[in-house]
Amino acid sequence: MKDMRIGLVGVFIGWLLIWPGRLHAQWTDVSFEHYTTDEGLSSNYITALLKDRRGFLWIGTSNGLNRFDGLHFKAYKRTHSYYRKDKDGLLGNYVVNHGLTEAPDGFLWVSTNRGLYRFDPVRERFQVIPMPSLSDQLADNDFVSPLAIDRQGDGWFSTKEQLYRIDLKTLALTAFPVPFVEPNSYADPFFDQSGHFWVQHEGALYRFNPHTRQYTHIIGNDRNHPDQQVWVSTLYQTPQQTLFVLFYNRGPMAYDPVTDRLLPLPGTDAGALSMTADQQPGGEPFFWLGDTRRGLVVYVPSQQKTLPVRSQTQDPMSHNGGVVGCLYRDPKSGIVWIGTNKGLEKVDPFAIKFRRELLRSRTPVNTTGDFIPVVQQDNRQDDRYWLLVREKGLYVWQRGKDEPHLVPFPEEPAERDVRGLTQDHDGNVWIGTNNGVFIYNPSRKSWRSALKGHFIQTLCLDDKGRVWIGAGKGRLFYADPLTDRIEPRALLWPNEEPINFGSMLADRQHRIWIHTFEGLFLFDPDRNMLRKLRLKTARPVIQTSDRLQSSFHVDRQGRIWQSGIGFVVCADSNGHVLSTYLLENGLLADHVFGIQDDNRGHIWMMTDNMLHELDPATGRFRYYDKGNGLIEKAVFMPSAITVNRQGELFFGFQGAFNYVHPDRLRRNSLPPPVVVTGVRVNNQRRIWHPGETLALHPGETTLTVEFAALNFSRAQHNRYTYQLTGFDRKPVDTDNQQATYTNLAPGHYALVIKAANNDGVWNTTGLTIPVEVIPAYYQTWWFTLLIIALLAGAGYLAYRYRSQQKARIEAIRNRIAKDLHDDMGSTLSSIRIFSDVLQLQLTGSAPEAIPVLQRISQSATSLSESMQDIIWTIRTHQDTLDDVVIRMREFGLKMAEARDIAFRMDVMESFQPLKPDMAQRRNLYLIFKESINNAIKYAQCTAINVDLRVIHGQLQLTIQDNGQGFDPATVREGNGLQNLRQRALEINGTLSIESVRGQGTTIRLMAKTG
Repeated sequence: MKDMRIGLVGVFIGWLLIWPGRLHAQWTDVSFEHYTTDEGLSSNYITALLKDRRGFLWIGTSNGLNRFDGLHFKAYKRTHSYYRKDKDGLLGNYVVNHGLTEAPDGFLWVSTNRGLYRFDPVRERFQVIPMPSLSDQLADNDFVSPLAIDRQGDGWFSTKEQLYRIDLKTLALTAFPVPFVEPNSYADPFFDQSGHFWVQHEGALYRFNPHTRQYTHIIGNDRNHPDQQVWVSTLYQTPQQTLFVLFYNRGPMAYDPVTDRLLPLPGTDAGALSMTADQQPGGEPFFWLGDTRRGLVVYVPSQQKTLPVRSQTQDPMSHNGGVVGCLYRDPKSGIVWIGTNKGLEKVDPFAIKFRRELLRSRTPVNTTGDFIPVVQQDNRQDDRYWLLVREKGLYVWQRGKDEPHLVPFPEEPAERDVRGLTQDHDGNVWIGTNNGVFIYNPSRKSWRSALKGHFIQTLCLDDKGRVWIGAGKGRLFYADPLTDRIEPRALLWPNEEPINFGSMLADRQHRIWIHTFEGLFLFDPDRNMLRKLRLKTARPVIQTSDRLQSSFHVDRQGRIWQSGIGFVVCADSNGHVLSTYLLENGLLADHVFGIQDDNRGHIWMMTDNMLHELDPATGRFRYYDKGNGLIEKAVFMPSAITVNRQGELFFGFQGAFNYVHPDRLRRNSLPPPVVVTGVRVNNQRRIWHPGETLALHPGETTLTVEFAALNFSRAQHNRYTYQLTGFDRKPVDTDNQQATYTNLAPGHYALVIKAANNDGVWNTTGLTIPVEVIPAYYQTWWFTLLIIALLAGAGYLAYRYRSQQKARIEAIRNRIAKDLHDDMGSTLSSIRIFSDVLQLQLTGSAPEAIPVLQRISQSATSLSESMQDIIWTIRTHQDTLDDVVIRMREFGLKMAEARDIAFRMDVMESFQPLKPDMAQRRNLYLIFKESINNAIKYAQCTAINVDLRVIHGQLQLTIQDNGQGFDPATVREGNGLQNLRQRALEINGTLSIESVRGQGTTIRLMAKTG
């Protein structure tokens, strides 16, 4: 009953075989991107491929492990001797086949020729797993198998002698036997998604029961089954859980768990080393196989065929022809990675958008030979195409079956300067040459010619089946399908001067558009009318010279597209310009050599700077170059963009052509993961784990963060923004993959990094790195408070010290003043009194002594008054400016009243808060006193006015009398005036004296207060 059941895998294979889609055998035109040691790989011999959870691609090679972020490879290799006791590092550079495994905790397990390693991809550290075979210092038994992880989370691997189970957390090992101990061989464990434990060992496949430690032979040659002449190479399971067994010497087989049988895949007969599932854009499934005989092949279940992938040495985007040891298809992006012994390859639907086909022999670039100006689909057979090849002739391409090949030409090579191609309704192919037109009948494979001696410049076919032929000197012919004759058609050119043809096109009204070097003309055969189309535009930037128009096209809506140097315009059939495209709004080229519209209404342009695609509805351009699979980035000769009945566009280049279906131009809609690839602080590497805060300690002034967008489709077009919140005012837009900051102030920041892929799709979430700049002790709040406290304490101590010093000085001043008053004052008073008494006693007896005694009395009085002034100055309880004002007023009134002089003193306001120092008080008072004395003694005045005020910190003293005055120019200053000026300088002031004879004298003092 068991054998009667079809089984799940049988149903799966049957579904593959009856897939309704239809594939061309197009695997010869698949484009590959190549990575070798020239791009940074550590070796071209690829042994293992793995994409980790962060999005990095890991490549195992024969000479080290490599990490790839889409732009840069980073290699990890042995850094010290194998026999060192410290074995914390990668000791073996050779990564075994399929020897990379990612564990659930994110660690990578690397199997090498020198043991098994657990690798931390964040810290970038290897940890060797201790095993007995590593201790014997023998190199021939250190190979380990790839690690396989079971449903319980344990790892399994083997050496030459033992199968091991390893606890991935504790690294504890449990040994099990291998089926056989073979030299230079290990058992390769494999767990399918159903939990079955498979072991491939030395060409045979087993199922293993860990509980019984027993192996069950499934298939393959071993010691107990020498009659089975098949050798298992590896196992592969699809995302749909179908398990395939691959063999060295026969086609793959699928395992059916229901029937417990291996079912062959129809149409496969060669061995394979690797396998991965893929699908066409329409959903049709197929498989990539690393074939043991033919290298890379494609198995198409619906066709039951294995199709080889062509390798062409002249095509840099073809398969490299190497042995394919490992394959990996990214389930998210659909990118297929191919590991060979000649490097790493990539098939990328988001980057290589254009298919390609090359002629077998290509002449050097930048010559006219081999250039393909026209690729035209046969009007009867969809898979047949006709190629016009300059200086070669007509080529035919049977798509999916063979390469383009030359159709034998009936004339000499000199007449192969072909200029135009079209096909009539009977299937005949017409080509123009420099010696007439040649017509090829594909069914008969025969040629005939016409119009010998005419230089044919262009051909086109109208809806009535007429072939129009443009020849030199402005001559127009047409082939009438009803009469099977070629007739001339006279054209009335302007000024009756013949004009050479550039290209022709028939519109849906059966009119013929003729592009010439003198402009664009419209010919109506039914009315025999020829008129010139002149562009009508108000934009002066457009050069409408006829000789500058390089190409034209009439789209399906009847609009005229015409190009000139640096512009493209869209106009109606009367020449009124509807829209203009210049450098300012997206045109990146000076010359346009071919224009075509597609089924969506988009306009395609072949230019001297990339292929342009324009959406007229939005006015936006998209651009394509060699990175997208184009043969060349630009052309510089007329080249027609053609479209087939299926909507595919064809673009001719030097010795090759590209084609694409616009509806299948896949846009990369995957936002790229953003990862940190390195952190450097003060130019020293720093380990940072996602989710951690990146701390900068005192003295760490420079922070550099390196990052990448893990988009592998044309990663050079990735864009980035980064912003350090709290520092950057706005995000920084860049294509650079690092951000550097210096001398950040202490605090908390967040570095937000976002990225866009090659098609401008942004990862708006991005990556956020918390950053903390830890302040130095002198930048902390507590240190600031301590400094404030210390300064406050120091200030208080200084204040206390100053107050004490001030009190001590005041005490000294008061004591001096008291001593002067008590001692010298009493002594001077005694002298004055004794002289006065003596005068009374000697008045009669010695009158000659009286004048002397009077002078003694006056001198003692004057000295006593001066002593009083000094005592007043020294005393501390009279320190304010108000005290000075009071003494000045007392002195002024006393002196003025003695001479009957009017004295007036105006003071602006109280000066109680102002405390001038002793020198200022003394000099201010003495200046006032000397000025009053001079006015009373010499001015002969009747009034003295004094004004004292403080304005903006400036003391202003004005002393004015109404006396006789003097002429400053004629009067020599005596000691009095000089003393006044000297005293003003001592208090940092200025003194001015203004006097006019007969009008009195004014003395002004200006000095700073305080």
